Amino acid sequence: MRVFSSRSFADSFAALAVPTVLTALMLGVPTAASAQVGHRPESSPYEDFKIGQTVSIMAGWLAVKSDPAGVAPKSTAMGQLRYDLGIGGPASLFVRYTLAPTDRTVLLPSNPRATRVMGTQSATMHLMDLGFDISLTGRKTWHHLMPSLNSGIGIVSNFASADTGYYRFGSKFAFTLGGSLRFLPKHGPQIRVDLTRALWKYQYPDNYFVKASDTTSVLTNTRQRSAWRNNFGVSAGVSIPVFR
Repeated sequence: MRVFSSRSFADSFAALAVPTVLTALMLGVPTAASAQVGHRPESSPYEDFKIGQTVSIMAGWLAVKSDPAGVAPKSTAMGQLRYDLGIGGPASLFVRYTLAPTDRTVLLPSNPRATRVMGTQSATMHLMDLGFDISLTGRKTWHHLMPSLNSGIGIVSNFASADTGYYRFGSKFAFTLGGSLRFLPKHGPQIRVDLTRALWKYQYPDNYFVKASDTTSVLTNTRQRSAWRNNFGVSAGVSIPVFR
């Protein structure tokens, strides 16, 4: 199992995020500039669109990847509230709050493997992130559609104290990468679909590496003391323009 150090992860994240934003800029701006080429204005599939401010109410599914110790929150349904603010050209800022009520397995590391699992406990996840969103069609829509790429940074937490096995999910940094597709008709509600990749790190207490009476332990390799995991979310909902 591969475990990333904080430095190697930062390098990997930069290697992913920078090309993503540069690609979005290269694709979005030229497309916007040449949107009308080859089409009469009244028949062009491209239409000008002002990227202003919107509030989106969304729901979907958060797929949480298992962690080395098996104490991660489980995959679950989620709700989201998102605010977007256009800052010029194809770019906008976003702030997003995700609520995902779920549960997780509780372990008692001092017990033998056969009796180590103590049950489950509530683990409502809260993910708050902010970042940049870049429209791939510039300030225009294509057949009323506007695809975009985004990346951000935030905090994930379940605001819970340590369990009986001394494990605590705690509050930790999270990095997000993703894409969106918006349907923007001239009249009626705007529809938004988001795909998001969220990364955060698990850290374990010392007793997860101590052998029980049956000579087994929850974790055997101290390099697993902290481990990054990818988690994926898909959500859809309605966007409401505000402060026009």
